[in-house]
Amino acid sequence: MTTPLQRLGGPERVRDGTTWLLAFIGAFATVTGLTGRLDTLTSGSLLPVGAVALAVLVGMVGLTVQRELGLDADEGGRPDTAGSLLLYQAEDCPHCAKVRRFCTRNGISYTCHNPRTAGTPFSGGTVTNRDRHAELEGYGQDQVPLLVDTERGESLYESDDIVEYLGEYYC
Repeated sequence: MTTPLQRLGGPERVRDGTTWLLAFIGAFATVTGLTGRLDTLTSGSLLPVGAVALAVLVGMVGLTVQRELGLDADEGGRPDTAGSLLLYQAEDCPHCAKVRRFCTRNGISYTCHNPRTAGTPFSGGTVTNRDRHAELEGYGQDQVPLLVDTERGESLYESDDIVEYLGEYYC
């Protein structure tokens, strides 16, 4: 059994048709309201009608852009990765921030560890958690970000490599 929405061609087609209809109504009502024409058809100005139609159109276009850019919440179905993905990072590190932003945009959960502050080109930063720092060094380097995927037995250091890996396996 098909639904009325399916008979119309699906939600995308209905949304596109509604967008064009609102654009036409908004443009028509705004132009005729501004020019003062069609006084014989209506006793009031069509300008408010056009403004409302254009406001609804802007809202619909904004939602469409939001959806197309992937800023919408997805339907779910991703595995719970909070226990299997460990991110050793420092809050002030731009490379760590890149990984965190990617995870946030893609709904990837992880456990965050802050073993030390962000370093400079000349120093490794100040250790803030000795146990976590020892774990970080146990993977081979005193470098953040470090992503450890306990499920797959992988560990990666470079932010570009981490983002590529997460995109391949968790997006």
